[in-house]
Amino acid sequence: MKLNLYNKSALSILTLSVCIILSCKKSDYSTANIIEADATINTGSVAADGCGWLIQTETPDSTFSVPDLDAKYMINNLKVHISYHKLATRFYCGQVPVSQNSGITEIKLDAIATR
Repeated sequence: MKLNLYNKSALSILTLSVCIILSCKKSDYSTANIIEADATINTGSVAADGCGWLIQTETPDSTFSVPDLDAKYMINNLKVHISYHKLATRFYCGQVPVSQNSGITEIKLDAIATR
């Protein structure tokens, strides 16, 4: 079977479309899921069965773990304003009781500033 110019073009476009679709990576979050809040940074020693540096807001489910908190914000009781989005991962530590939904929700900070 010999392909004519029209069929070759259609096949090329289809192949290119499939390659583009397969190369797209789904983002871990959308801008619609970004939350802004006033918060306080708190700590507990991980070595003493604590949870390390946590951010607490006034919203429900208000305690969050920040895996990549910048060292300049690692000050106990520091008041900050944050923009963040929740991650699908949870952080487990000794202060959280074991249950089906145990663990502390991890967040990714989009912006942080002292207040």
